[in-house]
Amino acid sequence: MEEQKQNREEQNMQGQDAQQENLGKKARIYNLIIVDESGSMSSLAHATVGGVNETINSIRSAQKQFADTQEHYLTLVTFDSHGEKEPVRTLIDCKPIAEVGNFEKYSPWGCTPLYDAMGQSISALYNRIKDDDDASAVVTVLSDGLENDSHEWNATGLKELIEKLKNEGWSFSYMGSMHDVKGVTVELSIDNFIEFSHDDLGAGSSWARDSSAKMRYYRKMSEEYRKGRSRSKEEWLDKKRAMASDYYMARVSPDRIDSLQPDEIFVFGSNVNGFHGGGAAAAAMQRFGAVWGQGEGLQGQSYAIPTMEGYESMKAAVQRFTQFAAEHPEMRFLVTRIGCGIAGYRVSQVAPLFRDCIKLENVALPADFWQELGLTMSF
Repeated sequence: MEEQKQNREEQNMQGQDAQQENLGKKARIYNLIIVDESGSMSSLAHATVGGVNETINSIRSAQKQFADTQEHYLTLVTFDSHGEKEPVRTLIDCKPIAEVGNFEKYSPWGCTPLYDAMGQSISALYNRIKDDDDASAVVTVLSDGLENDSHEWNATGLKELIEKLKNEGWSFSYMGSMHDVKGVTVELSIDNFIEFSHDDLGAGSSWARDSSAKMRYYRKMSEEYRKGRSRSKEEWLDKKRAMASDYYMARVSPDRIDSLQPDEIFVFGSNVNGFHGGGAAAAAMQRFGAVWGQGEGLQGQSYAIPTMEGYESMKAAVQRFTQFAAEHPEMRFLVTRIGCGIAGYRVSQVAPLFRDCIKLENVALPADFWQELGLTMSF
């Protein structure tokens, strides 16, 4: 009995020593962005440049916010095949984010050596960081067309590489349009993907959605490092795999909501007097704590947005909701099709009011709202 007690004490001391040793360590996060520069991207050039710069700014913000737990590096690769220039071009190579300027040089032309761009850049990054236990990689790919001009890599070899690195905790996401996005990601074993409309709206929404996912990933990584990494190597890998696979969390509100998790909030359309007599408002009062006579704001596990007092009034109320959601990341807001019932508005009128919510990982919108914002969301 005494021997067992002594063994437990020794194990606790070892665990405390290991935790103390890991406190103060920093995650080195290597952000790899691979951008299609083929001819079909011409109409998206402005949105693509803006989206890449938005992502760079997000990484800069993360470096400042999580300076005690993270060091961020950026690799930026563009690809197309035509003329004399190299088909795969590394414009920024593992630079500390503080040394990275804005992205400007982007002139779409030529074919789509997607597999070569991914295979070459992912392999190069792997060889650079493979012996660093505190290194994590976040890979984002943007393409608007199918592979049609690679010479070194094929789908089989790329899938094997991606599966190997997913097992080591790497995160992979794919943003695509004008092709079978889901088919490509299944073929390459990429679990996280976005399909966007082939216009500035869709491309811009896609980059905003990805930036918010990145910030959520960085936040979770920071929380783990603040705890001190006292786990075994395999336990730490399990945690990294979980964070990577959950990179794009579910953000589509269910068509029918009958129950809520403790942290979930039912967002419904109301009137300014808070007469919750029908539709989603009645459901909010019957099931989720809405208060008769309260026309706006949080009440129980529900949040009311008045929709009956005119479009500009509804727009202002949505802005107030967006600010509230940003200030309460501990809550998850399930937005219903507010304004599209008794209030008589079309989805095309209401959905754009929620554009700023794209960047809020704790806000889920109806599928047809996402469609109106340029994204096809199946999760």
